Amino acid sequence: MNIRTATFRKRQGWEMDNGAISLFLMAGGGHIARLELKSRPGINPLWEPSWKGLEPWQYKPAMASAYGEKLLAAISGHNLCLGHFGPASSEETRLGLGCHGEAPVARWRERRKHVSDAEIRLTCGCGLDIAGMRVERTLSMKRNACIVDVTEKVTNMNRKDTPFTMCQHVTFGPPFLEPGVTLFDMPATRGATEPGSLKRFMRLKRGADFKWPVAPGVRGSVNLRTLGRGRISDFSAQLMRPGLEHAWFSAVHPGMGLLVAYVWRRADYPWVANWEENRGRDFPPWAGKSLTRGMEFANSPFPVPLREALSMGRFHGEPTFRLLPARGSLEFRYSIVMAAVDRECRGVRSIKPDRGGFAILFEG
Repeated sequence: MNIRTATFRKRQGWEMDNGAISLFLMAGGGHIARLELKSRPGINPLWEPSWKGLEPWQYKPAMASAYGEKLLAAISGHNLCLGHFGPASSEETRLGLGCHGEAPVARWRERRKHVSDAEIRLTCGCGLDIAGMRVERTLSMKRNACIVDVTEKVTNMNRKDTPFTMCQHVTFGPPFLEPGVTLFDMPATRGATEPGSLKRFMRLKRGADFKWPVAPGVRGSVNLRTLGRGRISDFSAQLMRPGLEHAWFSAVHPGMGLLVAYVWRRADYPWVANWEENRGRDFPPWAGKSLTRGMEFANSPFPVPLREALSMGRFHGEPTFRLLPARGSLEFRYSIVMAAVDRECRGVRSIKPDRGGFAILFEG
């Protein structure tokens, strides 16, 4: 049972270890950059970018030709999009606000920690000056449990109600992410592909509704349970089944015998966005080399500027933004679940809270 300051990929942060799981939280951006199940050593299912990363405070505008923007210089694994999920508006961009807001490029600082024989807890946070918000995240792990419980408290520093969009941007990468092999499941009903015109390397039709997991493709139907093998760069939004108390998604690599799942209150995040990138982006820093899949549970379906989410209002019957009360706070909770699985595993049918843990029902 341990919490210590450490480095990962030459980045500063904190390592937590409860005997069953170890994780690394970056100080630069608050990214959960590494998850490791001790019974499956050496496998980090989260995305590690192919380019050399920087602490966000090391980034300079002259580096834009190499990184595009500060977020991509600092990004890794699971990052928090807060204030807005998606790009800033053109006016906001000119004034220095980046994609997904301030949280994933802020300096996160340790607030509190607790280590005992039974449990470890780490609380870190940061301020979002432009959004006028403050966020604190507490990660809790019980001894030898394969679960990480996370609570995020978002506080409005403004004297007015503030609209916002928010997303837990969980991104998987190789070797855990393997096209045609890694299986993704969730209790989704309706889905929608990204609106707009068709772009290069897209396998999905644009602006089309569908029933999860089969989406309309440019060359026939596409089963979204696995990542496509060809060069692709795609996005779709999936609505979690109405009436559920807890929503979830799972990712399983049968050959590695590893499952990773996230479970959360559906009322907090009604959507899971599916971002697929298989060597489709050939501009810096991607350079046509990246393989990623983002499973992004959010309170808004599409990554768009906040003003567009506000204008949309509702999509498929769900609000596309939320209000943070003046000088008020909201709490959001989710759990990360890891498990060893049989190599014959065909995916997950359901995940439900059960006696302090989670009951997982597998397919087949």
